[in-house]
Amino acid sequence: MIKVKIPATSANLGSGFDCLGIALKLYLYLECEYNPGKKIDLEFQGEGAEEFSTQQANLIRKAINLVLKKKQKINPQSGLKIKVINEIPVGRGLGSSAAAILGGIISAAQLLNLNLDPTEILKLAFHLEEHPDNLVPALVGGLTIAYKSEQGGIKWNKIKLPEELSLILAVPDFTLNTRMMREILPAKIPLNDAVYNIGRVALLVNALNNSNWEVLSEAMQDKLHQPYRIPFIPGLEELFYKIKKISLGGVAMSGSGPSLLSFTRKGSEETIKKVMKDVFVKAGVSCRILTLEPDQEGVSVINF
Repeated sequence: MIKVKIPATSANLGSGFDCLGIALKLYLYLECEYNPGKKIDLEFQGEGAEEFSTQQANLIRKAINLVLKKKQKINPQSGLKIKVINEIPVGRGLGSSAAAILGGIISAAQLLNLNLDPTEILKLAFHLEEHPDNLVPALVGGLTIAYKSEQGGIKWNKIKLPEELSLILAVPDFTLNTRMMREILPAKIPLNDAVYNIGRVALLVNALNNSNWEVLSEAMQDKLHQPYRIPFIPGLEELFYKIKKISLGGVAMSGSGPSLLSFTRKGSEETIKKVMKDVFVKAGVSCRILTLEPDQEGVSVINF
């Protein structure tokens, strides 16, 4: 029996559209063993168990079968029993799909004693999700810059995070459809908007490398995706304004939303949380607000 732990992720981080992502200390756990004579049997517990079982179960099965078919070790219909314990809010822009895909691939590989390296894992995962900004940090941990090579492969670099960094996560009590949030984005963007984002994402990486907290609110601003998604999250425009005004950190949509992630310095968490709470109460939005840390490890496996 093995236990696989996969972290939640927050992608884009404002200016880093489709390239930046960070792993969070919220996890999906898969406890896996052979189930002789039966098909893949999944049992769900934890956060959004019913919702997760309907939306992500098929991804886990597909991911497992990708490994089984590719390596031709056993028939894809051979039995596996998997207990899924979830902490990641589903449909909230926190990488629950990426976690499910990686969990399925790595569980199957471990049970079959296959030594898949990160590149092979990501290549398989890309059959089911083409967003490296979620997949890469979930796999390797930390804050990553993920990009495609000229040959179409996935490459990445990790950004060293300051020890004083604290993450504030607001999770509204509604979901947004990722595909719909992608479809509302324009196919072409003005040159000025592209230059705006290039400057801001460079500033963000530099600010984190040098613990320059004062510029985080500016560095996490964006013109490529958030302006088009703001109308779908009540109070978001006011929240962006107020976080920028207090200059204690930056805030951005997590993925395509509706969750929001703030980067701030330890000691400033309560101020950021109060701003988030006040804005969402005013907008009539129920939400959870959590203080988190980055996950630096990524996927981990325990053998029993």
